[in-house]
Amino acid sequence: MALSRSSSWKEHRLANKLECGGTEYSVDLVARKATGVEGWKVTVVYLPRAEGQEIKVDLPNAASTAEVRRLVTEYEGAEDRLRELCGQGAARA
Repeated sequence: MALSRSSSWKEHRLANKLECGGTEYSVDLVARKATGVEGWKVTVVYLPRAEGQEIKVDLPNAASTAEVRRLVTEYEGAEDRLRELCGQGAARA
């Protein structure tokens, strides 16, 4: 993983710049061990690069660190999928 806070928290940058709904975001995948969760709780976080609202989209839990890495590989550079998730997250907000 690219960045790590501790062994119970993993972060990876999926996109440095992603335009979604007229706002430009940096996109991170965050996986963390959580109470009551088997494996890792996984969230894609859209951080506005200027003004705008942060968007968080929960993904299904990952059973292992290997599965977290698979998700990173699956979503890294997949701009169309990331825009689709962003739209879903914005609709819920």
